[in-house]
Amino acid sequence: MMGEQYEPEVLRKLQIVQCIIMEDFIKICEENDINYFMFSGCAIGVERHGGFIPWDDDVDIAMLRPDYEKFKEIAIRDYSDKYNVLEISEDPRFPFFNMEFNRKGTLDLPEIFKDCASVADMGIGLALYAYDNVADDPWARKRQLWSVFFWHKIKILKEFGHPVLFFKGWKRKVISAICVFAHAMLNILPISHAFINKRYMKSATKYNDRETKLISCFFDTTPMAYAMEMSEIFPLQKKKFEYLMVNVPNKNHESLTRRYGDYMQLPPEDERKNHYPYKLDFGPFDHEDIERG
Repeated sequence: MMGEQYEPEVLRKLQIVQCIIMEDFIKICEENDINYFMFSGCAIGVERHGGFIPWDDDVDIAMLRPDYEKFKEIAIRDYSDKYNVLEISEDPRFPFFNMEFNRKGTLDLPEIFKDCASVADMGIGLALYAYDNVADDPWARKRQLWSVFFWHKIKILKEFGHPVLFFKGWKRKVISAICVFAHAMLNILPISHAFINKRYMKSATKYNDRETKLISCFFDTTPMAYAMEMSEIFPLQKKKFEYLMVNVPNKNHESLTRRYGDYMQLPPEDERKNHYPYKLDFGPFDHEDIERG
């Protein structure tokens, strides 16, 4: 892992607090007939560890777009006394196209967000992602994927002059300089956050009014990285995650193998990354006995 690392007891406390928040999340979903499934690293954690990947510090959960919107409405309407919802519909400046469901009174601010005003109060919680339909026609699909990729990158560059880059050496320096320039221009030109959000959402949801073969969560650098057929997701299966029973896709192993290869093998230590926080405050959990399981 690069950079600073958690003290083991702090990381474990953070993971347990996230599980406590997940208890509330699951309760909301079950009471309101909302489907969800563990996603990305958490889907690996279910299969390989029966819980968190040991060095992981966040919870990723996916939903179909209708369930995502339904959960957001209920969370804002009925649970705003206890939870914050960070999302573009609540603040157009929010720098991503997912939702953060965070416990009020806590703080969990990654280093890269320290100068980002719209997430200054980001707390400990869950990251929720929406799945949308992918066009069946090859040319329509190319246009859709290019559009979501383009507007996703514009969104990032509008907010960050120094986004996370996965390049090294001279390529990193060149791309970093381009990002700084693009960030400056996007904040000089009259291109609003709301306009960027609208363009992205129009492309992402363009085919949601019809049945398509594939659905995908477009947040990744490669928009089809998490594409699946509905039969790979439903019917959902229940599996152990720490002391909880959670939903996973029907063919979780197959989809993870396609995405990651032999995901049951631990990656090299220098690839075991997380989101070490610039600020971390457990708030109401500071003096509680939070052990579970």
